[in-house]
Amino acid sequence: MSSTALAGWEAPAGRPSAADWDIPADPGPSARRSAPGATTRHLVHRPRTWEHHGLSPVEDASEEFALAADLPRDHPLLNDGPGRFHDIQAASEMVREVGEFIGQSHFGVPADRTGIFYRFGIDVPDLAAWRTRPDPARLTATLVVTPDKLIGGVPRALDFRTALEIDDVRCGTGSANVVFLPPVLRRSHREQSRATAFAAASGRLDDGPGSPVDPADVGRADPANVMLHDASRPSHGRLSVGVSVPPLWPSAQGAGDGHVTALVLLETLRQASLLAALGTHQLTPARCALASLRVHFRGYAERDLAMRCAAVSGVLEHDGRGRRLVPVTLTLTQAGRTVLEAVTKVVEDH
Repeated sequence: MSSTALAGWEAPAGRPSAADWDIPADPGPSARRSAPGATTRHLVHRPRTWEHHGLSPVEDASEEFALAADLPRDHPLLNDGPGRFHDIQAASEMVREVGEFIGQSHFGVPADRTGIFYRFGIDVPDLAAWRTRPDPARLTATLVVTPDKLIGGVPRALDFRTALEIDDVRCGTGSANVVFLPPVLRRSHREQSRATAFAAASGRLDDGPGSPVDPADVGRADPANVMLHDASRPSHGRLSVGVSVPPLWPSAQGAGDGHVTALVLLETLRQASLLAALGTHQLTPARCALASLRVHFRGYAERDLAMRCAAVSGVLEHDGRGRRLVPVTLTLTQAGRTVLEAVTKVVEDH
């Protein structure tokens, strides 16, 4: 989320003891298709309560925030499908959208520096709290934010640790790491990455997807939300599948500098994980959800070059409630370069 979009946030009156913002969804072009499902995020900078959440501070420089929003009910992607569970991607989007703002407003990061998340993780020990119900559900994330790599008192990076609750019931934990790049370094890094990718691809553009995967096989209902195509037959637990972003999908046009956005990449991981669990262990996608997601972003993905995802399913396990669970290791590549590496856990509801 850019500093331009953040400029419109206002601190409401009546809360002198804490910094408090109502955060509208980013109205930029990349969010147009997702606008019907957008919700306002509410961010509060508050006194630290580490012990209550079991998030012991690493150092006194850490700060605590509470971030809350209604879970989406009509989002064209996150609510597409069987609807048994809320999508954990809602939590990742919440944290991602405020990371840059927190750095600039509370840790002295210059406004012209761009925040880039390079690691992200979320663990859901029990899916019960994530089960959908007729009434609206409120997701609250308690964020413990610690500055890292300080130069002159200003951090070049922030570490996030997160405790998640839905309607005051604990439902998971998360972590994230964001680095802040000055404009010149950011531009240089971006240009070099793009040039390297196109040189490796010999200038060949993506010719578009071949045979798309059945939406039901990746837990979606709308064919327009399917990113995977030309899937190989699983062999020894390994699946390889092409990745293309549908033209009308949120963030299909990528970020302003042409790279594929984080939400697109995370959805790719979710779809590939469910497809791998189906192909290797016959888990039913309509009853599946991600119980864990850990991602290391290694580079940018270009929106006009083809991508491929390799997914390797592990040995079938069972969670504490006897539900079938499959660990999946994934690698997303483009033009011979690794874009990201991830490990997920797919759990099948009874």
